[in-house]
Amino acid sequence: MAKDNQDVGELGDAPNDKWKKFFEQFPEIEALESSKWKPVHLLAYFCKKYKEAYNTKYTFKFNSPSPVKSFEVFQIKRLALLLSSNPTVLRDYIDWVYREKVEKAKRRLTSISFMTHEDLVNNYKMNVLLGNKKQLHIDRSTPLPSDYKELLKPVGAMNTYGDLTFMVQALKLGSFDNDTSTKFHAVLEQLVKLGLDMDILDRIT
Repeated sequence: MAKDNQDVGELGDAPNDKWKKFFEQFPEIEALESSKWKPVHLLAYFCKKYKEAYNTKYTFKFNSPSPVKSFEVFQIKRLALLLSSNPTVLRDYIDWVYREKVEKAKRRLTSISFMTHEDLVNNYKMNVLLGNKKQLHIDRSTPLPSDYKELLKPVGAMNTYGDLTFMVQALKLGSFDNDTSTKFHAVLEQLVKLGLDMDILDRIT
């Protein structure tokens, strides 16, 4: 009879300790830079936007005892393959989806999979990501994108393309110590992956 009285937790608890630890990482998005987000953080951000939109928590499928094999994490990784492996780009996409899709939907969307429809992802690629790059006129006073500034923090505070151009010229002239130069080169490689056109810096005077 003693076994019948075992504590099995409360209704609404996470299914197991793995899920509990997974959910305990959700608040990290409030302090962690988006450039450092992992799938768990992107999922946390999705859930935050869902709660704001519908005033109710997103319902997980709990299709696996392990969160890393769950339906929701699979969808986040699928989105990364379809769109970008840059978590800041994915965060911005989530914002756009909630603004353009969720707010205009006639019924409540119940599955995260609505974000990974290829037509929707391609629409964002062509009309937002590529569209913004084509329309952007860049000079010394043009502000750097927020994700660029976050990546540049370890090597210096830069707010405009003029600031970045000055620092890159200083790098080429060998004005930094070896440690800073190595860090700067690594950051520039990441910026190029994000879409920075280094030729633009050469044209800024």
